[in-house]
Amino acid sequence: MGLNLSNAQIAQELGLDPSDTQRMTEQLRDGVVIRQPEPVLSGEVECDEVYVIAGHKGQPEAVRSAGRRGRRRRLKGARGRGTLATEKPPIFGMIQRGGAVVIQMVENVQQATIRPLIQTFIAPGTRVHTDE
Repeated sequence: MGLNLSNAQIAQELGLDPSDTQRMTEQLRDGVVIRQPEPVLSGEVECDEVYVIAGHKGQPEAVRSAGRRGRRRRLKGARGRGTLATEKPPIFGMIQRGGAVVIQMVENVQQATIRPLIQTFIAPGTRVHTDE
């Protein structure tokens, strides 16, 4: 896996069934993800949100079932801020200058939603830059 081998290549080299190899690599990847410590941002940190227009790209049946016409040129979301329940979920990012990045999809951008994220990932005494 460290050499960017596919599951099929690993199965062939080890003489295993591909489904067994798939199961083993999934367990290894899950273990790696679980053991990664949460970053603690310090120094100077920038925080901002962006609204991603999710839509149903490449899913014409989902568009028809939603009762609307397909979009030709690009997705055009509703104006203003979105929420997780709409097609325009907010993504909140915290970036340490010259360091780690934390990106979370949030339900909305209200203070009650963002404050726990800031308290979890940003160390006390850190200078935080925002657009407000």
